[in-house]
Amino acid sequence: MNEISIENLTKVYGKVTALNNVTLKIGSGEIVGLLGPNGAGKSTLMKIVVGILKPTSGTVTIAGYDIANAPESAKRAIGYLPENPALYTGLTVSEFLAFVGKIRQVPDGVLKARISEALNTFSLEEKTNALLGTLSKGMKQKVALIAASIHEPAVLVLDEPLTALDPRTQRFVNGWITDQGRKGTTVLLSTHNLEIAQDYATRIAIMDRGNVIALGDLQSLRSMAGDTKDARLDDVFLKLTTDAE
Repeated sequence: MNEISIENLTKVYGKVTALNNVTLKIGSGEIVGLLGPNGAGKSTLMKIVVGILKPTSGTVTIAGYDIANAPESAKRAIGYLPENPALYTGLTVSEFLAFVGKIRQVPDGVLKARISEALNTFSLEEKTNALLGTLSKGMKQKVALIAASIHEPAVLVLDEPLTALDPRTQRFVNGWITDQGRKGTTVLLSTHNLEIAQDYATRIAIMDRGNVIALGDLQSLRSMAGDTKDARLDDVFLKLTTDAE
C-alpha cells in the first residue's frame, strides 16, 4: 500500500511554478530522502503533503485519505516536523508533550507511558520538568521529534530533522528514523546532508526547479548519472542537477 500518493502535483505562485506536475508514491515502511538545491520545491511539496498549503492542481493521498477532501482523517495519519518547529517555551517538556498528545487524541494512560518512554529514548529524562525556553537548540529539536511522533502516525514528514544536532545526536536520530521505517512507518525526509540520505534512505528523490528529476535507490541514481557503482551520492547529485540545468 502507498501510504503517500502524490499525483500530478502543481503549485504556482503568480508567474513562478514551485512544483511542476510532481508524481511520487511511497510505500509503507519506506524512508525516502528528498534532496535538491535551495528553491527546488522541497518545502513546498512537504507543506502540501501535510495540508498547510493547497496545490494549484493535483492530488495528495495519505494512508488512503485525500488531504483536500478528507483533511482531518489524513492529518491524523501524519506526524510533521517543520524545518523551524515552534514550541511553547513557557511550558515544561512534559506539559508540552502532554498537550500535543491530547490534541492528537492519545488516551491519557497510553500518553503518559509514551512520554516516559520517549524521554528515556532521547535521553531527556532529566529535562522532564524543565521549561522549553531553557533548553538548547538540540534538545528542543529532540522534543519536537517526540511531539511529531507521539501519536504513532502512519506517516512521518521530516523537514531537516538534524538541524542543530551535534554529531552524536545526529547518529542517534538517524538510527531512530531507521527504526521508524522498520516498524512500518513511512518517512519522507528532506535534508541537505547527502551522506545521511546515502546511508539511511531506502530511496532517494532529487528535485530541481519544481521537478522530480531522479528517483530510486543509490545504485539506480548512479546509473542515471552515468557514474561508477561506487560513486558517492554528492557526486551523483551534482551530476544530475547540473545536467537538469
